[in-house]
Amino acid sequence: MRATLWSKSGARWLGAALIFPALSCLAAGDLTVISFGRADRAALVEAYINPFAKSTGIDVHSLSYDGQVTELTDMVHAGAPTWDVMQVESRTLAQGCQQGLFEKLDPARLPRADDLIAGTLSQCGVGIFAWAQALVYSDQLTEAPRSWADFWDVHKFPGKRGLRRSAKYTLEIALLADGVVPKDVYQTLATEAGVRRAFHKLDQISKDTIWWEAAAQPAALMAAGWVKMSSAYSLWFDPEQERSRHAHIVWRQSLYDIDSWAIPKGTPKRDDAYRFIAFASAPEQQKVLSEHLTYGPVSRGAFQLLPARLAGALPSSPPNLADALRIDTAFWIEHGDALERRFNAWAPAICRQQIDEDDDDYFYQPVCQDVQGNMRVNQGQQSASAIGQPGHPSQVSRTINVTMSDTMRFTPDRIEVKTGETVRFVLENQGKLRHELVFGEPDALRRHAAMMQMMPDMQHSGPNMASLAPGERGELIWKFTRAGSVAFACLQSGHLEAGMKGAVAVQ
Repeated sequence: MRATLWSKSGARWLGAALIFPALSCLAAGDLTVISFGRADRAALVEAYINPFAKSTGIDVHSLSYDGQVTELTDMVHAGAPTWDVMQVESRTLAQGCQQGLFEKLDPARLPRADDLIAGTLSQCGVGIFAWAQALVYSDQLTEAPRSWADFWDVHKFPGKRGLRRSAKYTLEIALLADGVVPKDVYQTLATEAGVRRAFHKLDQISKDTIWWEAAAQPAALMAAGWVKMSSAYSLWFDPEQERSRHAHIVWRQSLYDIDSWAIPKGTPKRDDAYRFIAFASAPEQQKVLSEHLTYGPVSRGAFQLLPARLAGALPSSPPNLADALRIDTAFWIEHGDALERRFNAWAPAICRQQIDEDDDDYFYQPVCQDVQGNMRVNQGQQSASAIGQPGHPSQVSRTINVTMSDTMRFTPDRIEVKTGETVRFVLENQGKLRHELVFGEPDALRRHAAMMQMMPDMQHSGPNMASLAPGERGELIWKFTRAGSVAFACLQSGHLEAGMKGAVAVQ
């Protein structure tokens, strides 16, 4: 069984909250590598950072970030980047490359494309590892499903099944289940007829589906016996872990993507950054990463160094890639916001249960799905909370315009209303990042923000919030039922911590 990893030698670990105080102390010969936190960083340190520091004598600083590029943007625009190599997801890589945040890479200084799986090299990035979302099923099933078409067969496989509550991944899966071959999925989904086809397919199993939002949930749902199969991130079903001994992965028609290294534009340590990326792309180092976390190597040679059982459990092994679908980042950048809005209007709300008695950011919803997939319907009036309740458009007494920006501020951030007043908030996101306005009690907002930090892939929604894509406008109608102060904040990862909050004084 793999153990939790900690840095042993060669690299200094600095927490995200200490990034800026620490940067002023870095020596000229150091290299700063930025990655995601928790298990990702631990594995990267063991596989790449510590061995690189030991073999080169370069003092490597390993820092974590939450995937946002606000700090990077400020550094690059100021012409003084202090980050030298970054782990980025494909969307961040594509957008950052277009915006000039990352160096355009010299192909002569990169690993040979023939030594890597397809799609590893791009204009601004070099792949680190492949990850996947796939069909996972319990060994309690009397027969094993072999495809997403089997996943849809409620007669052959009765009972609940789990799907991620988002348009991304779920619409692709629906089309695969409907017989669209992987190479044609995005061409089909780019048409109105294709979108209708995907939603029609989802309609067929809507009553048999439990929707999940965070990566850890499918394993928990299967362990509880509430689903026998689910879409899931394969990383959470490591065959070497005891928790996964009753679960199996169907690699056919899996969806995969690649995280990459990128070099911040203008770093003075570009040569060492190239050197680090070349080192991290070697089969020997890629092998070490997959031994610690079941991410798939991008180096073809790494598979020859891994035990056959482990190699077969990785998303980028040749047999597993044979019928897989590479997630189209450009498609989701162009169509994602519209499709997510459409999906949210179609999918049932998730019942929000109170954690503590004073959790007022969770509201009783007239219709919602509980954790076991049951629909809960309330015919009575929604109870008023300490912060108010959703308002009816016919009762709006005035409109307040609120803008959101990448400076992590609302304008205005202090608002006065009267008790019993229903206000229409017209919201505009003037930034290049997603922002949202969420009403709640301060402690509850902080807990929710911490949850978003721990599970950045989590989708959330509710009557007390509005989430806007860059440049988007929206509105939120709210009735303030009690005198006092009502807090609001942006709960996108890291935004509340950066000061994106405000308050409504209810007189």
